[in-house]
Amino acid sequence: MSSVLKRVCSYLFLAWMLASTAIALVALLREFALPWLGILLSAAAPLVNRVLPFDRGFSMNMKVKMPLVSLFVMLGVAWVLLTVPERSWPLWLVLGTLGSLLLDTYWASQDDGNV
Repeated sequence: MSSVLKRVCSYLFLAWMLASTAIALVALLREFALPWLGILLSAAAPLVNRVLPFDRGFSMNMKVKMPLVSLFVMLGVAWVLLTVPERSWPLWLVLGTLGSLLLDTYWASQDDGNV
C-alpha cells in the first residue's frame, strides 16, 4: 500500500509542478508581477531536472538530496515571500511547490526495502 501511495504522491508532485509553471507563465504574459518569477523558478527547477538531469542526487554530507534543485526552489520561495504584497495565489502556489518537493524528495523517493 505504501508504494502505491508514494507513486501517487510522485504523480501529484509532477502535476502540481506543471500546473504551477503553466499558471506562472500565463500570469507573466498577462501582467508582469515579481512574485510570478519566483513561482516560475521554484516550479520549473524540478521539471527541468526530470527532463534534463542537472542534479543527480546527494550532497557531500549525504543528508541533503538534490541540493541544486532545492537551492532553486528555496530561492523561488524566498523571492515570492519577499515580493508578494498580500496573501494571494502566488503564495499558495509556491508553498504547495515547497511542500510537494519535500514530500516527493524525502518520502516518496525513499526505498521501502521491498525491492
